[in-house]
Amino acid sequence: MLTLCLVLLAITVCLLAVGAWVLARKLRRLRSMLRRQERHVWETHNVFYTLAGGAPLPVPGGWAASTDLLGEVLRAIAAQRPQRVVELGSGLSTLVIAAALRSNGAGHLISIDAESDYAAATRAQLLRHGLTDWVEVRVAPLQEVSFEDGTRPWYDIAQLADLENIDLLLIDGPPTALRADIRYPALPYFWRRLSPGAIVLMDDAARPAERAMAEVWQQHFSEASFEHLRLEKGALRIVKDR
Repeated sequence: MLTLCLVLLAITVCLLAVGAWVLARKLRRLRSMLRRQERHVWETHNVFYTLAGGAPLPVPGGWAASTDLLGEVLRAIAAQRPQRVVELGSGLSTLVIAAALRSNGAGHLISIDAESDYAAATRAQLLRHGLTDWVEVRVAPLQEVSFEDGTRPWYDIAQLADLENIDLLLIDGPPTALRADIRYPALPYFWRRLSPGAIVLMDDAARPAERAMAEVWQQHFSEASFEHLRLEKGALRIVKDR
């Protein structure tokens, strides 16, 4: 009897494992299909925009910000009408933020990138879209910086020292190749440089390192509200109390 129960248990476990594998595979296929559909919609927009005399936009997702995050950024800019926006990591988001500021008729973006090649590519896109007046793209190479109880790789803070009265901060860099939690210094460094009521958005917040960072930030910055947004790659929205 015991042997039969063990056999039935083993069969049940195997069936559950197979079912989980099939479900995971179907979910991956669904996500892939949705990304392809998003790409088609995006490229359709690019075709018509180009035919109307504009220039095509880079494709969202992957290394670039996804469309759902870009939507959150646009809503924040429309609601807050920020005068100073800072983003860590340049690219498609730089163009979208600059265009939103242009629509508002006010505000300026400082985009920080660790790589001069990426910064140059972003500047070329801004020029193509006639958005250079709304953005300054700075190169701040990664280097070992003193932080809290030691040193860690982050942006050259000499390139960030003048940034104050920030109404909107987008954290989408540096890349995590050197360290999974490489973006951790962003909020501690900029906290006193944020305006009252400032909004902070961090991309890729579904990753384990970013989730751990968010927990530590919540402990250190209790005078802010934290909200995890259910976006493609996860996002964290922080609002500094007035």
